[in-house]
Amino acid sequence: MLPREKSVVGILTSSYLLAVATSLPRLTPLPLAVAAAAYLLHLLTFDSVFYARSPMQFYSLTALNFLPYLAAAALGWWSLPAYAIGLLLFASYAVLMHRGRRRTVEGVVTGTALLSSTILLAKAIVIHQLALRDYLLYVLFVGYHVATAYYVESRLAFRDVKPHVALYVWIPAVALTAPLWPAALIAAAEPTYKFAANIKRNTKYSRYQDIARMGRRELARGAIFTALLAVLYYI
Repeated sequence: MLPREKSVVGILTSSYLLAVATSLPRLTPLPLAVAAAAYLLHLLTFDSVFYARSPMQFYSLTALNFLPYLAAAALGWWSLPAYAIGLLLFASYAVLMHRGRRRTVEGVVTGTALLSSTILLAKAIVIHQLALRDYLLYVLFVGYHVATAYYVESRLAFRDVKPHVALYVWIPAVALTAPLWPAALIAAAEPTYKFAANIKRNTKYSRYQDIARMGRRELARGAIFTALLAVLYYI
């Protein structure tokens, strides 16, 4: 069953597609199939993991989601830094879950970072050895999604999140990436404007219809951002 939250579908799908699109010259069928299996497992079991009714259900399904990565590592299709980052974020999210904080702002942001980090794991599987450009892509992609999570949370009437927090995440990500990958500034332009404009006009939403409309708008923005990164990666 697909996740209830469309943002989860969007982040997982854009992570996988961007990993593939930026690995085209080095793609081979078997690693690609393993990465696709990981993507489908995450997509189809997300709700069962997120809404797990017991630690046993959570960890058994998590172990199932780990299988493609363990298989890839056994075959030598992996990267230690990528796996370490993924494991650290998973451990952080698991701690928040056990403390009953998965629906808090911290839980949402950590979960978003974990989901968007699958881009690095997928690339590690399909190309094995990651280059500097791959890590810069990761920083900008995850920075965008984490900043967007803060942006969305700041627009919710029932959350107490300051609108400038998104920029606190986004500006360092851009500052780290731009000197080594100047073309990335093209993709960074619209998000920078969005996060900055939100400080001035931070409209709060409480109605489901307004929140859903904002979610659809952010899905479209995320898709455009992902497409731009896929093109700019080769520049």
